[in-house]
Amino acid sequence: MFISLVRDDMAVTMLEIIHLTKVFGTVKAVDNLSFKVEKGEIYGLLGTNGAGKTTTMKILACLLKPTSGRALVNGADVVEKPLEVKSQIGYLPEMPSLFEKLTGREFLFMLGTLRKMPEELLDRRVGKFADVLELDEALDMELGIYSKGMRQRISFASAILHEPPILILDEPTSGLDPRFARLVKKWIKDYVGNGNLVLMSTHVTEIAESLCHRVAIIHDGKIVGEGTPSQLSEAAGMGNLEDTFVKLVDAGRG
Repeated sequence: MFISLVRDDMAVTMLEIIHLTKVFGTVKAVDNLSFKVEKGEIYGLLGTNGAGKTTTMKILACLLKPTSGRALVNGADVVEKPLEVKSQIGYLPEMPSLFEKLTGREFLFMLGTLRKMPEELLDRRVGKFADVLELDEALDMELGIYSKGMRQRISFASAILHEPPILILDEPTSGLDPRFARLVKKWIKDYVGNGNLVLMSTHVTEIAESLCHRVAIIHDGKIVGEGTPSQLSEAAGMGNLEDTFVKLVDAGRG
């Protein structure tokens, strides 16, 4: 079963995947994937572990090269113009790598400096996101002693520090308690409300249903359903996105 419900409006496309394929040895992690994401939109990649979500995001973040196909960010190809692409995105990996001996503040200042942010602006942004994410005294502690939730918060701060127009978030609420997960979801909604774009992955249907404008359900590197959560559920004859997801993935296995 495949469901596709594509919008026909003329909004500006900021991110586009065109017949994207990535092969590792004999494994096809991403298989002829195509989708578009527009300004002011939260687009979710929903799939089980190993579905191809993280591989797709790593290609968009210029960390992997596709085997074939293209990935475009504001028209810039991730292979041909990686520096231009990186200047426009913020990327939160599923398993962030941190410099354990640096404090949270030192880590954020290092990243801001590498991005050539003016010192005054950088200081203001670090203060802003430390306050929003309630990092408090932890900001001056070494990253090596951070809890999983604190590591996720500082990693989120690092992705949004330069306030890019495009955020690529791989499981953004992973490791967060319910209160902070709600805070991050609200921040994401507010961010796209200001004309930005968020591409996020999740394997939690409740998050996709409550947060995403459109969703691509991915199985074995392929899109098996695309549309708004309510459209997908209605087209599949199911009452919610969770049941729709199970139905489409099971059909894909057959």
